[in-house]
Amino acid sequence: MFTIDYKVTISDINYGGHMGNERALLLFQQARVDLFKNLELSEINVGNGVGTIQKDAHVYYRGEVYLGDTLKVTIKALEIKKSSINFIYCVEKECGSVVLGGSTVIVAFDYEKKRVSRYPHEFLEKLESIFQ
Repeated sequence: MFTIDYKVTISDINYGGHMGNERALLLFQQARVDLFKNLELSEINVGNGVGTIQKDAHVYYRGEVYLGDTLKVTIKALEIKKSSINFIYCVEKECGSVVLGGSTVIVAFDYEKKRVSRYPHEFLEKLESIFQ
């Protein structure tokens, strides 16, 4: 598992007075960015000039989030393949109630050649060491 804390700001709030639905994907992305940074990598380069690109996303809304809430955004698990990784997320309030769940499929992408690629073996090993 990999977890980050996130403080809800005014830019996260919509006209209904709670977090906008589109913000879920931003929370998921922030968790991935921080995970890659922890591995001394980035979404644009996970090794050998290979980056990542999002192919698919699912969000499950379980509760409302308000201005000032502190959230725990957790990448709970990974489903790793040679060219794609399915990231599984859980977002909780400080009290422990789950407010969001979801997943994103992130594909290895060679931005120079503009095509799907394979993830470098070293990158997959680093990920697996965290999620074993």
